Amino acid sequence: GLRKFRVTQRCFEDAARSQCSFSLAPLDGQPLPPFKPGQYLTFTFDTAAGAPGPAGQRVTRCYSLSDKPQPDHYRVTIKRVGAPAEHPEWPAGVSSCHFHDQVQNGDIVEARAPAGHFFIDAQCDVPVVLIAGGIGITPMMSMLRWCVTAQPERSAHLAHRVRQGSEHAVKADLASLAA
Repeated sequence: GLRKFRVTQRCFEDAARSQCSFSLAPLDGQPLPPFKPGQYLTFTFDTAAGAPGPAGQRVTRCYSLSDKPQPDHYRVTIKRVGAPAEHPEWPAGVSSCHFHDQVQNGDIVEARAPAGHFFIDAQCDVPVVLIAGGIGITPMMSMLRWCVTAQPERSAHLAHRVRQGSEHAVKADLASLAA
């Protein structure tokens, strides 16, 4: 079922301010179920007036966890999705705009337990090779941060491409992890 989380921190991850990370602590104070690096959370919310789409619309979306497993919080990173350049009359992303425009520190959001079949093989001792494009870096960051902490002797390689430098999310974090 759904569980309530308080947003304890939000921070932009790129110069364009198009990718924002949200740290989420369980409202009930109970321990978080562990997750496998690469999995996602499923969020459910009602849209607000003035947001893309009709007000009060029930929306469900999945976002990758972008940090290693932590005992007291989850972290997701969400890219704002605007109207397509070739169709500016189309609406912007309902869910991403909701998070960027409506969800602030202290707010309550609802999410399901971590899920998904795309995750790192923790039992393997071969090098890790991660390939990502744009915001696809989020599950890779979860895997990479986990590797650095849980298997520091394991060789890890990351190839990440973005359209333009201002959209390069977690650039400082990647430099720190590389060091």
